[in-house]
Amino acid sequence: MQRERRRNPYPWTWEIPVAVALATLSVTVSGIQFGRSIANVLAGAGWTWPDANAGAFPTPIGTAFWTSLPGVLSGHADAGLPTPTPDSLAGRGLVWVSLAMTEAVLLTATIWVGVWAYQRCGPGRMRGMATAAQAEKVLGVTRLRKVADIVRPDLYGKHATATAAPVQRTAGDLTEQTGPQLGHGLSPWLLNGRWTKPSTGEER
Repeated sequence: MQRERRRNPYPWTWEIPVAVALATLSVTVSGIQFGRSIANVLAGAGWTWPDANAGAFPTPIGTAFWTSLPGVLSGHADAGLPTPTPDSLAGRGLVWVSLAMTEAVLLTATIWVGVWAYQRCGPGRMRGMATAAQAEKVLGVTRLRKVADIVRPDLYGKHATATAAPVQRTAGDLTEQTGPQLGHGLSPWLLNGRWTKPSTGEER
């Protein structure tokens, strides 16, 4: 049962909270540098990024990426940038506004991705259920139209538009339509509790 599956979650261990904390910290730190760079772009100084070769132990993203964080948070748009620094760098107000907006956007996107991943792959996910795309592929309008001759052979089958067989009439049938009508031709009449032919009076 789906209810039983949902009540048997995978136990929470220390790896999951640590992974969530590291992901949030990485997004927050990256947002600081991205916010400073966006502020410099808006100020007309172009895209800026911390010096990757600064420090005694260069890293793929540069030691200045980490050491410049306090300066950027203080509103200094030139913290950790390679020399010579560009002209027309952003002021403190623009840096702080850009940092706040960038962090808000990144954290919102991170929360959305986290919720989606938890519902999709987490311990409380629905097991054995088809996705919306899979249901559309099997039961969607395109699929139903493709197999319409199987689902409704009377409407979309090969013989749905075939000409109906001719109606055979006897000499005493005076009806003009495809089937007998009450009171015309050989249509039976109930007379005195017995079915009779109006034309001859014989019992049927």
